[in-house]
Amino acid sequence: MTFKATDSLAEQIAQYLGNQIIQGQVAPGERIQELRIASELRVSRGSVREALLILQRRHLVEIFPRRGAVVSSITASDVRDFFELWFLLLDRAVCHLALAWRNEDLAVFFELMAQLDACHSQHDLQGFYENGVEFLRALYTHDSNRYLRDTLLDLLPLTQRCVHAILRAGKSQISHTHRFLNDLLKAIIARDTDSLHACVTAFGKDYSLLAQQSAVALEGSAPR
Repeated sequence: MTFKATDSLAEQIAQYLGNQIIQGQVAPGERIQELRIASELRVSRGSVREALLILQRRHLVEIFPRRGAVVSSITASDVRDFFELWFLLLDRAVCHLALAWRNEDLAVFFELMAQLDACHSQHDLQGFYENGVEFLRALYTHDSNRYLRDTLLDLLPLTQRCVHAILRAGKSQISHTHRFLNDLLKAIIARDTDSLHACVTAFGKDYSLLAQQSAVALEGSAPR
C-alpha cells in the first residue's frame, strides 16, 4: 500500500480496509485483527484503531468492548431504512445542482458518463461501479450545504457496499443503474427539478427492494 501525504494515515488505512469490506473481501461478522493489519501495512496499532473509529462512523464496522471491531452486518430492514434516508438526501443534492450549475461544473459529469457508457457496453462491472461512485462523489461535492455534503460523503462507503452487492446480481442491474444515472444527468442539465423528484423517487423504490433482496450477502453472522 502506498500512502499519500494529502490524507491522514488513519484515513488512508480506513480507505484500504473499507474497500476490502465494500467488495466482500472481508465478510460480515468477521473480526478485524488490529495486530495483523498493523503488521501487514507496517503502521502502528494506534493508527489502525483510529482507522477503525472512522469506519465505525461510516457504518462499516462495529466496535464491541473486549471483542474489538467486526465488520458490520446489514439486514434487509437496515437496508430499507438506509435507502429511505439516502434517497431523501440524494434528491436534495441533485435538485440543488440542477438549479445552481455553471457550464464548467458539467465537464466532470460528461466525462464520467462517457466512462459509464463504455463500461456498460463492455459489461465491465468493476469499472462501472468505480465510475458510478465517482459520479456520486461529484454530485455531493457540488452541494453548498456543508452539513448535507459531509453527511452524504460519510454515507458513501455504506452506499458503495449496498450498490456493489446489487450490481453483482447481474447485467440487468447494471443496465437499470446506468439508465437512472443517464436520466438524472439529463434532468440536471435541463434544470428540471420535477423530473428529478420523479426519477429519484421511482428509482429509490426499485433500488431499495433490490438492495433488500441482496442483503443476504451482507448479513453475515453475529460477532462472537
